[in-house]
Amino acid sequence: MKKLILFFAILFSMGMQAQKADVKYVNVRNVYDFQTEANEYRLNSALKNKMQSLGYIVYFDNEIPEDVRLNPCLEYRAELTEIKSSTATKLNLAITDCKGKIVFSKEGVSKLKLHKKSYIDAFNKIFEYSNIDILAKK
Repeated sequence: MKKLILFFAILFSMGMQAQKADVKYVNVRNVYDFQTEANEYRLNSALKNKMQSLGYIVYFDNEIPEDVRLNPCLEYRAELTEIKSSTATKLNLAITDCKGKIVFSKEGVSKLKLHKKSYIDAFNKIFEYSNIDILAKK
């Protein structure tokens, strides 16, 4: 019984590695729901730079690569949302695969008063103690 469980665990992990190996693109939206203009607070470009540093080809909504048009499972989707709070700026980053499964999710909180600084501070805190490096391309 233990060997059977071990076999399925190894098979499952190999499947997850194969799926991650196939993904080479990340879709970052031009404007997220809490933003009023493209790249407001410079969050979109900061997210693009972070995902590029992990080895992905990053594109915005209006520039979908032909590979992704043919095979949507070659991409992750990066969704940045604001969590309502009266005393802090809270952002959540969720990265999903083509089936809608969340492969990474983390929240960042900032108590800074100025909006311009608080959004980027909350964004940076998403990555402070996160395990996003597991998504890094080898």
